[in-house]
Amino acid sequence: MYPHFRLVGHRLCPYVQRVSMVMAARSIDHERVDISLENKPDWLFDISPTGKVPVLVVDHGRFLFEAAAICEYLDDLTGKMLLPRDPYERGLHRGLIALGEQILSLTAMLIYQAPTEDTVDATVAQITQRLEILADHVETKPLQAPGRIGLLDFVFATAFRPFPLLSVGLNRDLYAGMDCLKDWSIKLSGHDIIQNAVPRSYLAEMQKFIATKEGYLARRLAVLPPVHLAYRQDAG
Repeated sequence: MYPHFRLVGHRLCPYVQRVSMVMAARSIDHERVDISLENKPDWLFDISPTGKVPVLVVDHGRFLFEAAAICEYLDDLTGKMLLPRDPYERGLHRGLIALGEQILSLTAMLIYQAPTEDTVDATVAQITQRLEILADHVETKPLQAPGRIGLLDFVFATAFRPFPLLSVGLNRDLYAGMDCLKDWSIKLSGHDIIQNAVPRSYLAEMQKFIATKEGYLARRLAVLPPVHLAYRQDAG
């Protein structure tokens, strides 16, 4: 029997999505508490040294933070790996997951920091560089056995999820020349576990969230009408 779990997160946070998807894939019951990132409750700092989410509260009195650590704990707890069992393939997936982490960090720079079109161009170029590395692997061989879904899928599902909105806001195709990645993102977006990790209004909420920031992307999205995109990427 598993401990009692409470997942503390935010409705749009990609790292919270990752933990939520792992818990869903392993059918782990848990409570969910979402907070405001702009008005963090004082108690968050009692359970998260960095004041960030996700935090997994275990049996009411123990706390785990950082998505990667939480996901590894859940793997250990269930005895079911969401990474390949073959050591080489597992190492490869971890390397690609590191690329996904970099893409998430660069996307955060677009959302929170990049003040000018030039800085946006430089950041998008860095994202593209990492996507091209990923595309080379996706084109060479399937990254998962047919019918299987794992941690690599969850990481890139969260990395790809805001791309339709970013493409509208920046007026550029982030998948340009990488149809294999666009196809993979569409396939991922149709999976129930991945769909259910965010509200159906994800893209509309994300547009409003970004528009309150101060960067170039925020200014672009603030003057655009609401982007009526379904949260499934194949609806665009």
